[in-house]
Amino acid sequence: MLFKSRSQNQISQCADNDKPAKHIKTGKITVIACLLLAGQALVSPAYAGHPGLQFEQSSDITDRVIIKYKNNSSLNSINALAEDSESNAHSHTGVNFKYVRRNHEGAHVMKLQQHQHLAELSNMLNALNSDPDVEYAEADLLLKPLLTPNDPRYNEQWGYYETAGGLNLPAAWDMTRGAGAVIAVVDTGYRPHIDLVDNILPGYDMISSTSVSQDGNRRDSDATDPGDYEPAGACGSGSPARNSSWHGTHVSGTIAAVGNNSIGVTGVAYQAKILPVRALGRCGGYMSDIADAIIWAAGGSVSGVPANANPADVINLSLGGAGNCSNTQQSAINKARSLGATIVVAAGNENRNASSSTPANCNGVVVVAATNRSGGKASYSNYGSVVDVAAPGGQKSSGTSYGILSTINSGRTTPANDSYGFYQGTSMATPHIAGVAALLYATNPSITPTQVEQILKSTARPFPSTCSQCGSGIADAFAAVNAATGNTPTPPPAGGSPSANTLVNGVAKTGLSDQRGSQTRFTIDVPAGASNLKFDITGGSGDADLYIKFGSAPTSSSYDCRPYINGNRETCNISTAQAGTYHVMLVAYSSYSGVSLVSNFAETGGSAPVVNTSINETGLSAARGQWLHYTLDVPAGKTNFRVNIANGSGDADLYVRFGATPTSNSYNCRPYRNGNSESCNFNNPQAGTWYVSLKAYSNFAGVSLNARYQ
Repeated sequence: MLFKSRSQNQISQCADNDKPAKHIKTGKITVIACLLLAGQALVSPAYAGHPGLQFEQSSDITDRVIIKYKNNSSLNSINALAEDSESNAHSHTGVNFKYVRRNHEGAHVMKLQQHQHLAELSNMLNALNSDPDVEYAEADLLLKPLLTPNDPRYNEQWGYYETAGGLNLPAAWDMTRGAGAVIAVVDTGYRPHIDLVDNILPGYDMISSTSVSQDGNRRDSDATDPGDYEPAGACGSGSPARNSSWHGTHVSGTIAAVGNNSIGVTGVAYQAKILPVRALGRCGGYMSDIADAIIWAAGGSVSGVPANANPADVINLSLGGAGNCSNTQQSAINKARSLGATIVVAAGNENRNASSSTPANCNGVVVVAATNRSGGKASYSNYGSVVDVAAPGGQKSSGTSYGILSTINSGRTTPANDSYGFYQGTSMATPHIAGVAALLYATNPSITPTQVEQILKSTARPFPSTCSQCGSGIADAFAAVNAATGNTPTPPPAGGSPSANTLVNGVAKTGLSDQRGSQTRFTIDVPAGASNLKFDITGGSGDADLYIKFGSAPTSSSYDCRPYINGNRETCNISTAQAGTYHVMLVAYSSYSGVSLVSNFAETGGSAPVVNTSINETGLSAARGQWLHYTLDVPAGKTNFRVNIANGSGDADLYVRFGATPTSNSYNCRPYRNGNSESCNFNNPQAGTWYVSLKAYSNFAGVSLNARYQ
């Protein structure tokens, strides 16, 4: 079956008009990413330098059929198999066939003498299907493509971080960047782009036809993309000329372009690995080849092809077309799922119900719709009850930068130089989901395909703009990764009564702790006329990040204050406080413990702020060389400020400094004695913030800290 990509303004290979650890594979995801482009039969340029790049409507022409017999047990050799298959097919249809090969489930791929339309093939297929010895016979149609890092063009990858249309990826990257996960991209192959090649594993070229492959051979271990350009008439009478799309390279870049390398763009799962499986070339790719590619990518056995040494957790197949789900497709999907794979499919680019697009209408798949930069439905995206979730696919009619930026090649026909381009389509939306799925596997290698689908759907956020029948929402990478770890972000407390999550002016919450990636939320009600509102976290170990927002709960991308510095000494000062509820969120950048949180404000009439008058911490511990930091604001006119540590085991050293965090070489007081009995005393202390720190000269535990002024 030939699936074609279409685009209005750019190429999209989707089904629409346009630290590493050893990875134990207990389940795999196969993501079928549509290669379809948004648009009409002829699409406008996909990117600068390729003014003629476009995709046609889906073709119904093929020169192959697939025949599955109920019993092949009497066929004892390949030759006998070929002769019997050709003879049986000819006897029922009067058509001469040439035997091509046997596929993964024992069906036979047969070549006709010439290309025919499906309407012309219908009588022949009906005759074959009437044979009681035939399990099924179907056309082998060509499927076609549907089209915070330091990377300098990351700011153009709006689909990762923007509040309206983005995936909330930066917060997810605080927990995982995909290390250990493998994503297979069944597509046009790949180019060894400088921004991608370090994340490429050895793949395979699964194309069995030299007219499609354009590299002069059939199946082999070279999955690089020689170009899928098409001269006029190459794909049927009247078919237009088309430049090479480099579609597989674009899709792969969205999933796993190398991140934090100061080059170009970054991928959704930029520490994961890409397994390229080439199945699309000139005029698309045969359904039988794509089915074998899915099986091989998932770790299954394909006759004549070496075993896959890197079975994929995720398989991205950005392709599709009109029609029902074929037996060959469904069989491949079922086999992949039996190997632990989840199939994720692009909804298609025709702005119609996705139930008429395949493989979106196959069983056992997760179907992805495309959204625009505003978070609404992309104009071309398919929709309907079969759609599960949505992701950024771009819409270049609003401007080139509103497309999806990723890696491509500058060659119009054959490969030239590394480049970047904006594409659009459900082909671009699907690799976003493939990348998020990879983050889930990197977080929890034992996760199952069913759990992955449930997490993607249950954690999706509501559409900020109209997207009717686009699934459960826009994928939220941070929420999904949290769910995969078993953590659920702590919701804001309901109601207004005091609780463990309600802050009181000047009263500290102490001994706070949480695991990496977790969120803990608090609220404080600030009265009218209050001023000098301040939030502080201090002390403990690890790294907690402070977020503040008035009126609603902060998120990783929406807040009024977020210091975002290393350690647990962060402050938010709000000089002009609003009357109402302030929301506080602590996010565990890394696991933390022993942290204190306090909020202070001055009451109406300008009275002095209500502040902590002391620090009282017990049971403190740290490993050798580790620091614990605290602060205390000392008002003007105080006569004495005293700090002391006591109790416990090991050796903690006390450091005190005014106005800044002490260091090993900069402090106002450092007793520097053996054990944990040390004190610092200041008469007539300077008004302002005093910083108190403990450094572990050796491991210590059970230490008490007290700081007080009078």
